[in-house]
Amino acid sequence: MAQRLHIVLSEQATQRYLELASAKTEGEINEDCEPSGASIQIDIWHLENGVSMQRGNDWIDIGEASVDLIDA
Repeated sequence: MAQRLHIVLSEQATQRYLELASAKTEGEINEDCEPSGASIQIDIWHLENGVSMQRGNDWIDIGEASVDLIDA
């Protein structure tokens, strides 16, 4: 049976992502640049699943995510 990996950011992680991504996009638009999008990283391990977002060369912890395998 096929499965899918279902990843859901917590409310805190979603809010932090939206804040950082909006500020980044607004800054790029104000500089007359095409918005470059945002990169996030999900670290999956047995105790918790962390979410980080890239800003420049740094990765900022923005919260947690739930990760489940679901039947496709």
